[in-house]
Amino acid sequence: MTDNHQAQNQKIAKLLDSKFTIPGTNIRFGIDPILGLIPGAGDWLAGVISLYFLIQAAMLGGRASVLGRMFINILLDVLIGSIPILGEFFDVYWKANVRNAEILEELHTNPEATTTESRLWIWLVLVQFIALILVLLWLIGWVIVEILGFLF
Repeated sequence: MTDNHQAQNQKIAKLLDSKFTIPGTNIRFGIDPILGLIPGAGDWLAGVISLYFLIQAAMLGGRASVLGRMFINILLDVLIGSIPILGEFFDVYWKANVRNAEILEELHTNPEATTTESRLWIWLVLVQFIALILVLLWLIGWVIVEILGFLF
């Protein structure tokens, strides 16, 4: 990847995630949260545009852990971004495209370190996901026990 490609990737990421500033603050946002305002399709459209960075990483020969990490960034952006109002705040904070542009640049300059970091990141997300499922199962069990205790 040339310096020109890296500059282009940074421009696209900035347009999507941090092109504009809310006056009187340091809060930056791009067209991603603006697209998210379109009911039903906005976040999905932004997610499709975000696939650009994933495709670039695949063309660079990024390993599955790197591609998975980038995909999780996009997936979180789309899924949480789809929640009305909360999703827009998340989009402004998360900046999946800036994150993925940085991963893409790291992949170009130091592929082994990026792969190792991505593996660790994916394991962390997996452990958190399993913990969340266990907490939800416990909570459901507790609710069932309380309901049964109330009824009988």
